[in-house]
Amino acid sequence: MAAPLIPVILNLHHVAKTLLRKSLRSSGVRIISSFAERSHLCGELRPSHVGQDVWLCGWLQHRRMGGAFLVLRDWNGTVQLNLPDCKTAECKSLPLETVIGVRGKVVLRPEGQSNKAMDTGQVEVLVDKLTVLNKCMPILPFEVQSFHKVNEALRIKHRYLELRLPQLQRVLRTRSKFVLAVRTFLSEHHGFVEVETPTLFRRTPGGAREFIVPTHIPGHFYSLPQSPQQFKQLLMAGGLDRYFQIAKCYRDESTKPDRQPEFTQIDLEMSFTTQGGVTSLVEQMLERAWPQDYGKVLTPFPRLSYQEAMSHYGTDKPDLRISWKLSDITATVADACSPLLQAEVSTQGHSVIALRIPEGHMHLSKKNIQETIETTIKATHSEIVSVH
Repeated sequence: MAAPLIPVILNLHHVAKTLLRKSLRSSGVRIISSFAERSHLCGELRPSHVGQDVWLCGWLQHRRMGGAFLVLRDWNGTVQLNLPDCKTAECKSLPLETVIGVRGKVVLRPEGQSNKAMDTGQVEVLVDKLTVLNKCMPILPFEVQSFHKVNEALRIKHRYLELRLPQLQRVLRTRSKFVLAVRTFLSEHHGFVEVETPTLFRRTPGGAREFIVPTHIPGHFYSLPQSPQQFKQLLMAGGLDRYFQIAKCYRDESTKPDRQPEFTQIDLEMSFTTQGGVTSLVEQMLERAWPQDYGKVLTPFPRLSYQEAMSHYGTDKPDLRISWKLSDITATVADACSPLLQAEVSTQGHSVIALRIPEGHMHLSKKNIQETIETTIKATHSEIVSVH
């Protein structure tokens, strides 16, 4: 008799969440501020909020006129606070980046005092109550200002300060929305099952070098997987049909422009499909999940065969932003080239490939050309013959 209770409990849980959302909306509390000691975010106040009593929390970013006006910041933006005289002296000594909470009423700024550089520049908050939640130290390693450029090593050392900057807040929240959209697209729209696979595994032969994790048993180690390849093969063989996860991968290699020792990838697998089915799925997934602020994803994606990529670009992962292509000029120079080249060209499987660089004299100096020749000789163990 216990089994039928499970769906009932789940349904009640869903009903409870729905009722909670409706209750919060009817009480004027936005979902984004639910369960928090605030009514609004700093960056959302507009003229439509004039006359409303609000409760804000955030970091003290700036003060002016001896502390009579403060700028409060949270992840959503900034707003100006107008303090009464009795609070001015107290706030004058507060260090910047102190965390405070304020209650007050939203009013329009006096005529001619709007700040177009702020999203909330038409309004300010007349403060009735100010509470210091966490007083900051007088001197920080660097100022938390977008225009204040700081040495990267110092920023990494004090990462908690850099994370307060709007651009990093925006990156983290954009990534969160993208991952959520991917999960929704795959799980709800196409029946994929998200499975979290282990990160402690045994060493697998081939591929990249793996990180080793020691155990308390002498001579025994775990290996961090470079990808969930074997796990997803087990899932497919086990009949799961459609699998995905936002997978952490680890590779004990030098950092490259497109690869780090630890990185995240969208890992998925399908049964009973074709190459075209997988590529179409990925196209639609990116089209649906791609953040609007970063432009529109145009589909279908350009398709190149391996042969086309290698013959035109010399690599199987070309950067299509560069329009230069390799050209086979074997037939053109076969009769006009030097005897040394003729012997090479006449050999089966050999060819003469040229790269035409429009206005190359503007991009390449003699030094660049000489370095390219020396690199080619070293890589191919061959001679370079100039053709005029």
